[in-house]
Amino acid sequence: MFRTRLDPSDRAAGEAAELVSDEERAMAEALDRPGDGRVFLCARATTRRVLGWVLGRSPAKVEFCRSIHGRLALVDREVCFSVAYAGGQQLVAVALNGAVGVDVQDGDVTYGESLDLALTQWERQLLRRLSPSARQMFFLGLWTRKEAALRAVGYGFRVPPDEVDVLLEDGEGVVAVPLPDGAGVAEVHVRDLPTWPGTVAAVAATGPVTDLHTWVFNPAMGAVPLHSC
Repeated sequence: MFRTRLDPSDRAAGEAAELVSDEERAMAEALDRPGDGRVFLCARATTRRVLGWVLGRSPAKVEFCRSIHGRLALVDREVCFSVAYAGGQQLVAVALNGAVGVDVQDGDVTYGESLDLALTQWERQLLRRLSPSARQMFFLGLWTRKEAALRAVGYGFRVPPDEVDVLLEDGEGVVAVPLPDGAGVAEVHVRDLPTWPGTVAAVAATGPVTDLHTWVFNPAMGAVPLHSC
């Protein structure tokens, strides 16, 4: 797991634009909210730098493609990775064996009754027992676990999130994800991640998470170990 701070300044975005593909530059230009394009470019560039560091190759030689279900992947599929960013920070999860998914959320996703549609019946019941002030972070915790799990299985929201129960004791455990098109059920190992104030994050993997190494990544200096668990 790699953590890095996103720098969406004009200079950083300009450097990022030179590292990404024409398609990614077009995607950035198509984003509506001011500043989202710069953040997107910086995130894609940072992902290339992290994967380049992991694989021992130039970031410019890190090539992306899409899986059959639309998941971002390496052309050579040498490792599986997942990316999420919020609150000015970015997470890049890398798995040498199996598939991985990660998500991080801040206050951009605000709990409301309409979002109950993303929760199982039991999750909704527990949430409604909380005080209104406590519901937001509890909901975000559930949401990040669901997104991480759905990204790990590679189907995204083709799997209805209200069919994935992510109530976990101590923030860690195995989640059953029903796959679309009668493909069965995948067991995904999900774990909450320590993060910065005001955000919540989770990682999921299709294999047991026996070792989780966290690194702080700086484009100028590379990766520095933070901790392992």
